[in-house]
Amino acid sequence: MKYGILVSGCVLLMTAGVFAAQSNGNAAWVGVWRGELDGQPSVTLTLAEDTGELGGTVVLGMFGNDNGIVRVIASVPHVLMHPRLEGNTLAFQVKRNTASNELLNFAVTLGSSGKARIHCLNCGPDADAPVVELVKAQP
Repeated sequence: MKYGILVSGCVLLMTAGVFAAQSNGNAAWVGVWRGELDGQPSVTLTLAEDTGELGGTVVLGMFGNDNGIVRVIASVPHVLMHPRLEGNTLAFQVKRNTASNELLNFAVTLGSSGKARIHCLNCGPDADAPVVELVKAQP
């Protein structure tokens, strides 16, 4: 009987360790990340793993030119679609807010000390969208 309890306890402890190890792998990603472009807020990436998988939202700033002054004219929220980790890069897609519902491909590369870089791989002509540095907000 004591042996059975010991084995059950070991199995439960190992199972808890496996789940903790899986969630800790995403701990560096979970949080709110903010980025600016030319001093203007341009992107907010919010990541969580409430469902057991990494997911979240991204809010993209839309810019306009007002007599030579670039300003944020709108903020457009999106749900991350098909998020996947590939080494130190988080790849995901969002739907462009147009009639075509084109999918935009993003890559976020994790750096050091609470920083990352986000890039849209197929935004704009010739995929020349800027790379924006993200800083993770501290809780």
